[in-house]
Amino acid sequence: MTLAQLPAAAALLVAVIVDGTLVPSAPPAMLSDGRVMAPLDVVARLADAVEDAGGAIVARRGGRACRAPTAVVGGQPVVALAPLARCLGAQHIAWDGVTKTLAVVVDGPLTVRTMAPFDPAAPRAAPTIVFTPEPAPPTPRVISTGSPRPRRTAIPMFAPPPGVSTTPRPKAL
Repeated sequence: MTLAQLPAAAALLVAVIVDGTLVPSAPPAMLSDGRVMAPLDVVARLADAVEDAGGAIVARRGGRACRAPTAVVGGQPVVALAPLARCLGAQHIAWDGVTKTLAVVVDGPLTVRTMAPFDPAAPRAAPTIVFTPEPAPPTPRVISTGSPRPRRTAIPMFAPPPGVSTTPRPKAL
């Protein structure tokens, strides 16, 4: 690839997000004929098992088995990701053309629940001693004794450089 081809190649790169996590891959996912083509390590994040089927792959997730034809880009097999994700049972697939991002939600939304109640039959760990240092004593308060006295800070004096006279010049009449 030449330096002149680099901006065009970078425009084809796509970020793939599976269940809210960016999935890095080598080679990266890219656009090809309006489809997001991704290498098999991205497919492995969607499927339980990925098998080679001679010019295609078979991806399995749960009870589903999906077959997808492969293409070779840069010596690596790649597949069209969105149709394969739909076949594997993805809950939601979204394409953002501005940021060139394909978001795939496989497991669906997470359920937020309160904590389980206390179980007295659950095994408990013995308490341990934790060293906590005592706080430092407070700084003593300032005692006001009247009008403040001026500071007696020394003013630094420096010797003149060699060749400079420090005696005053006589005034001309």
